[in-house]
Amino acid sequence: MPRKLMHNEHSDHSVMANIICVLGATGKTGSGVVKELLAKTDVKIHVYVRSLGKLLALFPHLNSDDRVSIFEGSIRDAELMTKCLSGTKTIIFTLGDNDNRPMTIIEDGAKTVLSALQTLSESSKSQPWTVPRLILLSSSTWNPRFAAARPALVHWAIKTAFTQPYDDLRRGTALFMGSPALCRPLLVQPGALMQDNPSGHEISTESVRLTATYADLAAAFVELATEPAYDDLTAVGVSSKHGDNPLKYGPLMGYWIIKGLCAQFIPGFWPVHDSVTAFTAWLIGHK
Repeated sequence: MPRKLMHNEHSDHSVMANIICVLGATGKTGSGVVKELLAKTDVKIHVYVRSLGKLLALFPHLNSDDRVSIFEGSIRDAELMTKCLSGTKTIIFTLGDNDNRPMTIIEDGAKTVLSALQTLSESSKSQPWTVPRLILLSSSTWNPRFAAARPALVHWAIKTAFTQPYDDLRRGTALFMGSPALCRPLLVQPGALMQDNPSGHEISTESVRLTATYADLAAAFVELATEPAYDDLTAVGVSSKHGDNPLKYGPLMGYWIIKGLCAQFIPGFWPVHDSVTAFTAWLIGHK
């Protein structure tokens, strides 16, 4: 994987003290976070991505913005991650996937981030180590208060349909929560995530609605990252104000759950699924 460091490799962090790092900036949540941050004038943004081309396809002018430093490389590159996190006050971690396939992206990212933070903490012995805030995309499924509002069968179906990504999430979360000297985690736990128009976000420690749009979730991440009122919290739910609409969102949620359950219980599901998807795309392209 090629490595590139763009803008301000040796930047003076004292110019703009509030540096926010976004990991997973080409995903649906991460790209929304970058969009929201670009609208602010009082933050400096560090972006860590695996593909610079994919990032610039989403934000063509990003590499000409003096507030933005882009770091391209493998999620396992601790040296590059150390450069990216240098001077960072807040880390927004939106890595992950929803397909029920074996994965370690969150776990790998957590290990790399913690390795980088360990290096930075050890190199700052001459001055106090400022432990950064780490805001992690989690799930309401793993918050007992939020999950208690679901029927038991629905809760089982959701946990089972997303077993693999949830296992990755739990391993990564355990690493962050077990390293209080290196980061201060805040778990962001929305309901089902939807690609839809925003209706306004709600942040709560008591409950979540059925769904949150990616745009509303991104706005919530930025509020959590920039408002001191949330500094002492360890977990919050995020919802869209119009997120309780089972007639609108239920069919798509049902499809995801059924697909995840098939992947969990039918051997060879993903090779067949991927072959059918590729063939369908080929047919459409040749019409």
